[in-house]
Amino acid sequence: MRPIHAIIDLLVILVVAAGLGFAIHLYQESLERKSAIESTQAAIVSIEAEIGIRSALANATLNEFGHPPSIDPEWFSGLEPRNALAPVTAPWIEIALEAELGRDHPKNPTFHGGRGAMFWYNPNKGIVRARVPEQVSDASARELYGQINGVNWY
Repeated sequence: MRPIHAIIDLLVILVVAAGLGFAIHLYQESLERKSAIESTQAAIVSIEAEIGIRSALANATLNEFGHPPSIDPEWFSGLEPRNALAPVTAPWIEIALEAELGRDHPKNPTFHGGRGAMFWYNPNKGIVRARVPEQVSDASARELYGQINGVNWY
């Protein structure tokens, strides 16, 4: 009977160790996600601050609404703020199309099928939005988008 007890004890230890390992993995994923969200929020603030600076410069090229018509990567000395949730291959910033200039948010706020830039910029409103990865539901995508961009968008 002793070998059976030893096997049972070993199985219990393995199950507990696996559970603990899984819990640590989930915790690390949670920390990485929180870090990516905070990093992306900081990127938005950085881009919007640069838009504000450029809008205030006397020699800046501005549109009729007082905003730069585009965002120049040179403004950031080669260190463009990044969307930490975006695929590495995603384009940096997409300028709103003419049909979108009245919008506060991009038509599609997610990286769908690998398409979509990290950020969306509406030069008529001076608004920058970060796109988010597709989620298990539209509601969770909207929630993440709202959290990152500091908006209630439902």
